[in-house]
Amino acid sequence: MDFDQSGTSRQWLRTYLGPSVGWIMAPYQIVLPITAAGTYSLDPSTNLVEVNVAGAVTIILPLSANPVVGPQAQPGLFADNPITIVDIGGNAAANNITIQPYNVSETVMGLASIKIATNFGGYTLQPVPGQRTWTSISP
Repeated sequence: MDFDQSGTSRQWLRTYLGPSVGWIMAPYQIVLPITAAGTYSLDPSTNLVEVNVAGAVTIILPLSANPVVGPQAQPGLFADNPITIVDIGGNAAANNITIQPYNVSETVMGLASIKIATNFGGYTLQPVPGQRTWTSISP
């Protein structure tokens, strides 16, 4: 649920990892399955995008910069949630997946856009609000 009305819902699950670790709070995974070609704008709460389509897909990331209002007004937007985008269908070599920032004042790894052009390839991108960019944290 989006209690703070910021447009970002964050859910946490209490997960038991066995007697040596115990209970932990883990973020609930918000998955966006893409099964049709086209352009998709991501919600800030989305953290996994699975592309399974034999067609051109463009993904527009949410705003990387924090809002100008403080976190008391929209706390969900200050979570700086990483997003994983992956080609689960194995079609990216023939049908590239283009990843673009929210607007032209932002970048993705210093570029205007990046592409997944390898079958079963992907990126995990972390927002860097102070630099208005997204950076890759995947190996």
